[in-house]
Amino acid sequence: MDPEKTLTDTPSNEDRRNFLKLAGTAGFTVAVAAVGAGTLGIAPAEAQTAKEEADREAAAEHVMTIATAYRLGTTRTFPVMQLHLKENIQNASRGKVYVRLVPNGSLGAGAALAEKVQNGTIQAAQHSMANFAPFAPAVDIINLPFWCGENQKFVNLVTSDIWKAEVDARVAASGFKVLLYQPVDPRTVSLRRGLRDAPVKTPADIRGLKFRVPGSKILAQTYSMLGANPTPIAWG
Repeated sequence: MDPEKTLTDTPSNEDRRNFLKLAGTAGFTVAVAAVGAGTLGIAPAEAQTAKEEADREAAAEHVMTIATAYRLGTTRTFPVMQLHLKENIQNASRGKVYVRLVPNGSLGAGAALAEKVQNGTIQAAQHSMANFAPFAPAVDIINLPFWCGENQKFVNLVTSDIWKAEVDARVAASGFKVLLYQPVDPRTVSLRRGLRDAPVKTPADIRGLKFRVPGSKILAQTYSMLGANPTPIAWG
């Protein structure tokens, strides 16, 4: 990466206002939009797209690297939206910012990506709030059980004035800036093969089970209160 073209320079106030205006009106829609299939499926199309991307990067004033553990556009059950986010940022900045996507966990996952953002290796990353909690503890509050049982309630919460004032402000004080929040449905419990004959249907069913959990203190405490044995690990 050309160090002269990374996001180290401060954009003009007008550019910032234009970008934030568009991001504010379309940010959440972008976050939940499904990625269209088939756009890169043919070899000539891939070659043309590669040339267009190279031209865009060469013409941009800044390069913004966004890393994710997920593949691009390969699932219908998880609304991976990186391509839409890339296009929105490039369009909102009028081509001044080129977004370089690094998918498939090439740079790691979870806490490893948050750490790379923290130390400036990359400019942005997509990861769970539970894995982000060790870096910005304020977001861990979202892991309180039964608080946001529906996606719309999650949306209402993270876009509320009180969330911006009490949570986003603390995240910023930790050295990060939240671009958007993306709901991916309720938390699930995954069991290893030997336990599949005894599915978890009630909180009592996890008593005595050993759980691997991200670096969320609230998740660890919740499972402990239910009688499980949580073991925090660093995803990625």
